[in-house]
Amino acid sequence: MIKKKGVQLMSVPNDELENILGNLNEKNKAVAKSFLSWLLEKQLDEDDDCLTPEDIQAIEQGRIEFQNGQTKSLEDLKRELEI
Repeated sequence: MIKKKGVQLMSVPNDELENILGNLNEKNKAVAKSFLSWLLEKQLDEDDDCLTPEDIQAIEQGRIEFQNGQTKSLEDLKRELEI
């Protein structure tokens, strides 16, 4: 779990995410798609563009996890949810 300015962010390993997505029915997949679209939109709307040391550390950790195949790219997730 990563903290960013008082907000806790969570990363989900590939196998857990695939398990979650695999167990959703079509209605819930639509809800998940809508929620992720909303999150992405809100992320782009934020006014604060300054990275904290914690942000940089989280980015570096995410890169390592991605290189090790422990997480999925946002593009892969969007493709799976057909966003």
